Amino acid sequence: MKLTLSAGLLLLACCLSQALPQGRVAGGEDAVLGQLPYQAALSIGGSYNCGAVIIAERYALTALTCVCSDGKSTPWSANLFGITFGSVDLYTGGKEIRVEEITINPNYNTLKTGLALLRLKEPIVFDENVSAVALASENPPVGAHVDISGFGRTTESEVNMHRTLQIGQAAVMPARECRLSYSEDEPQDNDQVLCLGHERRNGICRGDIGGPAVYQQQLVGLAGEMLGECGGLLPERFISIAANYDWIQQHIP
Repeated sequence: MKLTLSAGLLLLACCLSQALPQGRVAGGEDAVLGQLPYQAALSIGGSYNCGAVIIAERYALTALTCVCSDGKSTPWSANLFGITFGSVDLYTGGKEIRVEEITINPNYNTLKTGLALLRLKEPIVFDENVSAVALASENPPVGAHVDISGFGRTTESEVNMHRTLQIGQAAVMPARECRLSYSEDEPQDNDQVLCLGHERRNGICRGDIGGPAVYQQQLVGLAGEMLGECGGLLPERFISIAANYDWIQQHIP
C-alpha cells in the first residue's frame, strides 16, 4: 500500500511517539563516571568538535567528516587532533592523548557515512573508568533500543559543547526511513547506514557526530548525520560498524 508523503509523516510521528524510547542526548541525562568507559571527545587545535570511541589501547574511531573539510576525503594533519577520555566532565578530570595517524576506510558510499581510524601516540591505560568497546559484526534488529551518548549540544540554540556527558536511547528503524534521495549520488540501499529514530527533543545534536551507538555492549554505529534540526522528529544516520567490521579488524593489531 502506498502512502502520500503527509500521511507517511503522520504515521511515522504516531509510531515514534508510541514506540521509541524517551532517553536522549539532546536535552538528555547526565552519565555517571564509568558508565561509558569507551566514550571519548575529539579535539582539533584544542577545540572539541566531535565524539570518538575507544576500540583498543592505541586506537579510536570517529566519523570521516570530523577529520576533514566538508566535501573532502583527505584528512587534516593528525598532529592537530587529540582525544580526551576518562571523565564525564569535558573540561576536567580526563586524560588527553594526541593522534599519531589517521586512516580512512576508502570504501564509503557517501562522505557522511565514512569512518576514520585514529592511531594514538601512546597506549591508553585501561581501568574501571576507561576501556575499549567490542565491535559488532552484525547490525541490531529493527526495533532494538541502543545507547547513544556524547558531549554535543543539547538544544539547537546551544552554542558550545555540553560540559557533562549525556546518555540516551534510540531505536533501530528500517533503512528506508533514513534515505535522503533517489539520485545517483545517493545509493537507494546504503548498507553503511544504521538508521536510528527517536521522539521529539531527543537524539544527537551538533558535536555528537563520531560518537557511539551501543547495543548489548557492542559498538554498532557512529553518529554520522542529522537529517533535521536537533530534537526534531526525523531519524539520524549512524555509520554501521558491521559494514566496516572486516576493514577495522585488518587495520588494528
